[in-house]
Amino acid sequence: MQNIFEQKFGKAIDILKIIEKNGYEAYFVGGCVRDYLLDVDFSDIDVTTNALPEQVKEIFGKTIDTGLQHGTVTVIFKGEAYEITTFRTESDYSNHRAPDKVEFVRNLKEDLDRRDFTINAMAMDSRGVIYDFHNGVTDLKNGVIRTVNNPSERFYEDSLRMLRAFRFSSKLNFEIEESTFFAIKKNAKLIEFVSVERIVSEFKKLLVGVGCKNSLEKLISSEIHKYIPFLKYIKTYQDLSPYTFTQSLYYLSYFNNIDSVELKKLKLSNIEIKQIKKYENIKYALDSNTPLELILYKHEKEDVQFVSELFKYYTTEYIANIRLKIHSFYDVEITSKEIIDTINLKPGPWIKDIISQIEKNILLNKLNNRKEEIIDFLLKIK
Repeated sequence: MQNIFEQKFGKAIDILKIIEKNGYEAYFVGGCVRDYLLDVDFSDIDVTTNALPEQVKEIFGKTIDTGLQHGTVTVIFKGEAYEITTFRTESDYSNHRAPDKVEFVRNLKEDLDRRDFTINAMAMDSRGVIYDFHNGVTDLKNGVIRTVNNPSERFYEDSLRMLRAFRFSSKLNFEIEESTFFAIKKNAKLIEFVSVERIVSEFKKLLVGVGCKNSLEKLISSEIHKYIPFLKYIKTYQDLSPYTFTQSLYYLSYFNNIDSVELKKLKLSNIEIKQIKKYENIKYALDSNTPLELILYKHEKEDVQFVSELFKYYTTEYIANIRLKIHSFYDVEITSKEIIDTINLKPGPWIKDIISQIEKNILLNKLNNRKEEIIDFLLKIK
């Protein structure tokens, strides 16, 4: 077990030892401890200590002031960045998102008392010894998401935690403990204090989890979705974990008949909006009996496979076996200048239409991709 501990945390263990040599306490905390106990790979390693930010900066040569008001200093150690945060308590949550008052403390338990869920409220020292004041280890073994202490208080402090409960439930395929779930139902309206960007960030993570379908079902039964744009219209769903985020949104939009106005309220990126529009265009083309070769020429094969499988048009294998004669106009054995010379007209919008005709005929095997035959084709339609 010691070898696994050293392998997982590596040189980060030295950070704890250096802080300890300087007379302070230091522990790994949060998600890295949870994932270590679950034997899941992790990349972010957070450290908590009773040393004040100024003292941490004195100990380590290279640091970045990333959140001094909350006691956080980023230490650059052997080429890696680690966030080190002073033990603290939080109070006066006027906006149900962040504390108005942060107070540094000297006691590890006080720091862990402020955290969201028991499975995220464990610490571990430089020897690999676990400090678990809230039965997080037991909840990990039992597959339970439970808040630290009173759930209504935890959600009143930071209402985003309610969505995080569903996100962790999906990621770990855990059940949300009864009193925690009841508190979400009771405090659901508080989610309106959270920015839509943060909500979407959590929803993205929920959708890719192994427990996605169960977590989505619990989210809807809690009725928290009634206070979230787009999500409030969801009634029909399935296991969306095999899909990308935009594929999931398209699925939910289509099968729940959700207006595109609601999608815009999620403040998606332009890339995400364009991707969803592509799925809509592919569906329209398939409904219009557009030859599959022409659809594949215009759209990515993976996108066509997704829409086609979703609506039972063609199988993924069938689409994968289609070989296009050309993939872009660059593959066509004639240039735009040669087209203009052959047609003998001034350049204009007509060129785009002619190119489209050439591409279509080649793709549908009505025209060979040879310059002399293409020129003959142009002369006939001139």
